[in-house]
Amino acid sequence: MTSGPGTEMLPAPRTAPGRGTVQPEGTYEPPPAVGAPDDSAIVVHFTGKDHRTAVFSFEGLPLPELHEDLARAFAARFGKNQLNTVASTYGQWTVIQRLLRFLGSLPRPPRSMSRLTGAQLKRYRMHVQAGMTERSLFEHFKLVQSLLRKIPADELRPEVLDAIWQVERVDQRRARGKPGYDDATFHKIVTAARSSVVDIYQRIREGERLLARFESDPTQLMGEELDRGAELAEIARTGLIPHIPQINENWRSANLPNTAARLQTARQLFLTHDDMVPLVVFGVAVTGRNGETIKELPVEHRLLDGQAVALEIVKRRRGADRWFEEVTWDVGRPSDRLKTAGGYYLFCERLTRRGRQFSRSPLIWSVWTNGKMNGKDATGGHKNPFDARLNLTSTLTSWVKTRPELRDLSDFSLDLNRLKTTLDRINTRAAGGHLPSSTRSNTQDVLFRNYLAGDPDVQDWAEDVITEALEDAEDAARTAYRQARKATGELKVVTGSLDEARRDADAAGASVGLDADTAREVLDGERDTAFAACTKTIDDCRDSFLTCFACRNAVATASHLPAQLALLDELADLWEGTDRDTWWRRFGQAWLAINEDILPRFTPQERAAAEAAKPADRVLPLLEGPSEEDITWV
Repeated sequence: MTSGPGTEMLPAPRTAPGRGTVQPEGTYEPPPAVGAPDDSAIVVHFTGKDHRTAVFSFEGLPLPELHEDLARAFAARFGKNQLNTVASTYGQWTVIQRLLRFLGSLPRPPRSMSRLTGAQLKRYRMHVQAGMTERSLFEHFKLVQSLLRKIPADELRPEVLDAIWQVERVDQRRARGKPGYDDATFHKIVTAARSSVVDIYQRIREGERLLARFESDPTQLMGEELDRGAELAEIARTGLIPHIPQINENWRSANLPNTAARLQTARQLFLTHDDMVPLVVFGVAVTGRNGETIKELPVEHRLLDGQAVALEIVKRRRGADRWFEEVTWDVGRPSDRLKTAGGYYLFCERLTRRGRQFSRSPLIWSVWTNGKMNGKDATGGHKNPFDARLNLTSTLTSWVKTRPELRDLSDFSLDLNRLKTTLDRINTRAAGGHLPSSTRSNTQDVLFRNYLAGDPDVQDWAEDVITEALEDAEDAARTAYRQARKATGELKVVTGSLDEARRDADAAGASVGLDADTAREVLDGERDTAFAACTKTIDDCRDSFLTCFACRNAVATASHLPAQLALLDELADLWEGTDRDTWWRRFGQAWLAINEDILPRFTPQERAAAEAAKPADRVLPLLEGPSEEDITWV
């Protein structure tokens, strides 16, 4: 992937979230995950998949006898499919602190993990459940259980082991996510964000124009403009913002800095933390992506004929091993640059280019912030605002207070997830409720289940519109199935028990159009495939065994029922995690054939016997022929 305009200012090589960097010379020894420097409090060091780091200290927490065991259990959760980000580790850390403080408040607290009792865990559950929703309580105790499962089993009591290995359930119907905003509120949010973004652009454009005039011909400037131009030229060269003392009517004190004035000086050429909220909010509205994705937009990109921009974005919620996705965003006409995802990206990349020259941020974002802590002194105060965490919560509220159209709304709070839910709802409506046409960044099932299902506006019309959309794929599969049956005839099924069929093989064969010899071979299992019998030469067939359910040469008998029922179970498991279009295309033929053509021809007793005889091993991995991914039922 090549770099886009402006990235030449960054020193090579560069890092990026999720990517490694060149190792320093010599052997690098990372700090141990769990340690106690100078015999002080135990600390846990964390480095996330995105290279963000955090240090958690047990100093000041009660029950120091438990600290080492809990610290090692905490560190054991770092890694694949567990704790991969600073945000997730803070969630687990909050649970550890709360659990220790509760246990420390008991009249007889446990002084070792072996003294922890099931009754104490139950009391803790009663303690934390006040004020929690069912979903919050479920997530909280999921973290408690995951933590304690990392304690060696021989150190825990049997009743504690039983408690932490119990599989809890939560009623998904009562655990809906937050609904989206109504259309009027959504319009006000987007309008306010766009207005703030335009203000940011005009502010920096004015500073850049003055700087350009000074560098071109300073003799054309006079008075205050000349002084400002000279100041901006020095700032642009060094990245350093001059200290400005406070000025009283009667005196000046060099020891009392005017931080507000210094911030205003920096804002002539650079973004500050306050600018990030409207830029991220507007980015969610324009791109339809989660706030986390907007916060981690990379510098590296490719321009495609000036019409589109290609880049690799972060999409954390797809799982730790699938964080990155290549996208191509339309740029649009110059007058529409704030109406398209690509135009928004290039706008922000150009807006922050000068700041990245000093912060060396691997993301497009760079802000100037006052102070010297956390390495800011080395970069003159320039930094990636999301280098440590992706938080924006506190500044969301502050920005809302600056916008009269938002602060006057009753019971309003700005939430980026609700904003995305609203946008998904609008896109779905614009597509006539057809989910496959409305998806932008999720599959249609994830879109409906995780974003739209809890929205009250969606619930008003989902019964008709959304249900129809989800049934489109099934209708298409049924149509293809009917066409296949019309072309090849109904699936051949020998009903009744095998013993009865074998006693009169001629009649059994005649019922499905087979001669007596072929019928006997079918009934004796000599022509069996994975889920049926084949009346032709199996060696000549290179198709997947799933295609047997649409083949005129296939015959099903009672001996095939156990494997067919096991197949139904596995297909049902795949239903939840697979896009509906894909599921019906790959497995619809088999599902319909078993449920509609095979099972109804056997008695409940015969089906129960087959249920009891289902194979314990999975049957899908046994398939031969081409991958089911490539099968299209026609």
